Amino acid sequence: MVKGRPKPTPVNAPAEVVFDPSASSTRKPRRPGAPSASNEWRSFMGSSLSDMYRKPVLEKSADTSDDEPDIDIGKLLKDVELFGASSFKERKKIENRKVVELGGKAVKKHRTPLSVAKPALKNQKKRELKKIEEEKLLGIFRKRDKNSKAQKTRPEDRVLRATEGHFKNGILDVKHLLSAPKPSGRDAPEPKMRKGNHKGKGKQKGGRRKRR
Repeated sequence: MVKGRPKPTPVNAPAEVVFDPSASSTRKPRRPGAPSASNEWRSFMGSSLSDMYRKPVLEKSADTSDDEPDIDIGKLLKDVELFGASSFKERKKIENRKVVELGGKAVKKHRTPLSVAKPALKNQKKRELKKIEEEKLLGIFRKRDKNSKAQKTRPEDRVLRATEGHFKNGILDVKHLLSAPKPSGRDAPEPKMRKGNHKGKGKQKGGRRKRR
């Protein structure tokens, strides 16, 4: 053998394992909430199968600084609807609806008396007709409103209106049929001369005197 050269290691020789005690202390720390090895071993070796297949319960960490506050989306939408209302009436309507949702009584609608509403409706119709006439003169023609529905004729109305008389409010007016017929132009009697209230002329002074 040549001096100074190391001995060749055989191919089938076992590999040497060196134990380093300092490496055991550099274990990765267990993440918070994860089950420990001892708990897993106990559940695996336990007699109950339900405990073995049960999912481990995660422990709540004490640090709650990363927890986000719960956001109520429904409340946010309601706030947006309230602040987005442009007019006072819309806001009042939303507030009344909230009161009803919370168990309060619904606000009664204010009804205008008929004596006050009738003249207002009549004036409104007059204004609308006047506006339509002005637009016709200017050559402006508007489309018919979809909401204005044509008056439907019922089959019983067709029968009643086909007969003589005027049908109104469920009553057939036939007064003109009961009255005497008017005479035609030929059969009409000659107009009588009206007696005037004119006083007769007095006798003149030069007339004959009455005998005694």
